[in-house]
Amino acid sequence: MSATVGRMIRQLLVSSFLLASTSVPAFAGNVRFEAWGTVAAAQGATGAYAGVAVGQSAYLVYEVVTPGTDVNPGHWTNFDIVPSSLQYTLGPVVVGVSGGSPLASIRNDDPGVDGVLASALLTSNKNMDFSFASCSTAMFSSTDPEQNLGSWSGPFYCVYGWTIFGSGTYIEVDLESFAISLPFTGTAMCFGDGTQALPCPCANSGFAGRGCNNSEATGGAKLSALGTITPDNLVFTADGVAANVLSVFLQGDQDTGAPLPFGDGLRCAGGSLKRLYIKNATGSVVTAPVTGEPTVSAASAALGDPIAPGSTRWYQVYYRDPNLGFCPLPAGDSWNVSNGLQIDW
Repeated sequence: MSATVGRMIRQLLVSSFLLASTSVPAFAGNVRFEAWGTVAAAQGATGAYAGVAVGQSAYLVYEVVTPGTDVNPGHWTNFDIVPSSLQYTLGPVVVGVSGGSPLASIRNDDPGVDGVLASALLTSNKNMDFSFASCSTAMFSSTDPEQNLGSWSGPFYCVYGWTIFGSGTYIEVDLESFAISLPFTGTAMCFGDGTQALPCPCANSGFAGRGCNNSEATGGAKLSALGTITPDNLVFTADGVAANVLSVFLQGDQDTGAPLPFGDGLRCAGGSLKRLYIKNATGSVVTAPVTGEPTVSAASAALGDPIAPGSTRWYQVYYRDPNLGFCPLPAGDSWNVSNGLQIDW
């Protein structure tokens, strides 16, 4: 397929999506959409996009509110995009939505096309149209994004990419991968990146938003959570731990108020501490719970700490770092810890 034909199909799909936009759906929950790609064409880029070059990386993320509004039940559903969640990154340029009511659409076999379309006016005073379609009925099982969680890697059969245009600017991005997931949950805190009052034990500050650095120089471990608390389908992931090491998902019912030295890192989860999950990392990533394991709230209750609605818990992952020469006693020890995550239940 030529670039010109691809652009024409994209424009037709997005135009039909905009014409079919309807009323605001009921609020129930969010689903996260992410896309990664590279610039395929850049013409007349002005303002924030001046100097954009072919081959530059691009990243798009936004969340939609479910349930959506049916255009053709079972085949085409529109969803409100949460304006504050949309972020478009193109090399050094990061922009969001200027306002209004940005929309996304999921199509399933309508007719014979499965895909996602989105459109928004950016703060850079440029319009963004996003399209991802397979031109087959095999990709999505429904128009409910929660039934289509997963990721896809290009190239795809039909149209895939997004455009930024307006005020003389035309930038076309080829999509390389796309994902639908539940949104991140909780408030990140207790960083070991040099922004905290207490320094890391051996001046081993990590990268921004992470825990203190470790002997493998990953930049420190970063803890995040995907999912919802009602129902409880939270999944924790810590990336940047030392490779293949024993890791413990720790829960506290209090915040220590100020970071405490903890091995080669800093701990803020305090009070009654529970080790919810204990497992070995795969590479530098460790995830819990996985299929077959108790949910976070069930694991907590089984350890004697039932989580009441409206209460708060604090989470960190501590992991082995057996290189005692990296941060030796008495300052450090044989383990390190991720940043913290506060979750309001």
